[in-house]
Amino acid sequence: MIEGIKTVFVDLDDTVWWFSENSLAALRHVYDVYGLGRLADYGTFDRHYHDINSRLWELYHYGKIEKSYLVEERFRYALEKIGYPEGEISGLGAEINEEYLRYLALQPLLVPGAREMLAYLSGRYDVNVLSNGFNGVQQQKLRSGGIDGYIHQVVLSDDCGITKPLRGIFDYALEVCDADAASSVMIGDNYDTDVCGAKRAGWRTVLLNRSGKPGDYPAADAVVQSLAEVAGSDIL
Repeated sequence: MIEGIKTVFVDLDDTVWWFSENSLAALRHVYDVYGLGRLADYGTFDRHYHDINSRLWELYHYGKIEKSYLVEERFRYALEKIGYPEGEISGLGAEINEEYLRYLALQPLLVPGAREMLAYLSGRYDVNVLSNGFNGVQQQKLRSGGIDGYIHQVVLSDDCGITKPLRGIFDYALEVCDADAASSVMIGDNYDTDVCGAKRAGWRTVLLNRSGKPGDYPAADAVVQSLAEVAGSDIL
């Protein structure tokens, strides 16, 4: 059991709010709304988008690119790859991204066990979200999923200009939430950004490894394959 905890921080996307599933609906939405089917099948568009998006987020996590570049480039790149007329692409990436984020944030699907875990934790600890997601969008995701009532504070990289796994955002979160590192725990699905980042900041950590992928996770104080394990065990 992880003892001495007073404050819990949870990652949002794919830890409690089911980003990977909700994103599929939002990506299909913009593909249809912007008539991209005339240029490529959905699978091709999806592949190009996810290829560049994962690379851009890796750079963004470590502060190597700005948010503005990420949100426009991921769709600009995908449009270019499916043969969208070059002279018509300018500015369209940002426009599609805005509609994608708007629709995405309205989706309600939660990671299985999220509501039960948050109800359990909020009855015992001060529970906060710590996310690299975007201001306004992340708060709407919580409302759409019906879990905003369990969350005390939403701390975002947008608020401080520092992204997980960099130390500064974890220190900033402690300040905002009037918490201290020794009595704080981070629950997240990303071993690098959530767990290793929090551990370097002196926090306790829980890794959500839903895939069950075997590996060595020395920075994790606990590894679970479902959120039900957090709510129904002696971990917290």
